[in-house]
Amino acid sequence: MFSIEEGVPEPETYLEIRAEAGMKPRSNDGAVKGLGSELHSVLLRLEETGGVVGMGRVVGDGGTVFHICDMAVIKELQGKGGGTMIMDALMEYVLREASPLSYINLMADVDSFYEKWGFEPTLPNSRGMFLETARGD
Repeated sequence: MFSIEEGVPEPETYLEIRAEAGMKPRSNDGAVKGLGSELHSVLLRLEETGGVVGMGRVVGDGGTVFHICDMAVIKELQGKGGGTMIMDALMEYVLREASPLSYINLMADVDSFYEKWGFEPTLPNSRGMFLETARGD
């Protein structure tokens, strides 16, 4: 049903997948500026059409910090194994590249998914926080 490949989505594809996966929007300017500067990125394609239906990226410094982000599969294809394929590919990269004692993190939008790769909630040892910049018009 799916194939996975290393690659960075085009900004338009990135924004469309985020929207179709039910994720918060990002700006086109932000996508243009940020895409291509990640450490690693994968695309999930629908084998039938070759269309990109999912993605995942790793950002960070490549030595001490690895942050998994933009994990997304369009809604109508969620629950069919594509997200697992994306995470397997990202984790293969991270575990190959991370130095001992590196910090590998992510912000989970779903329960009982990321645990199979060893992720645990940070509470009570630490808590995730965020700052969202003002929305542009």
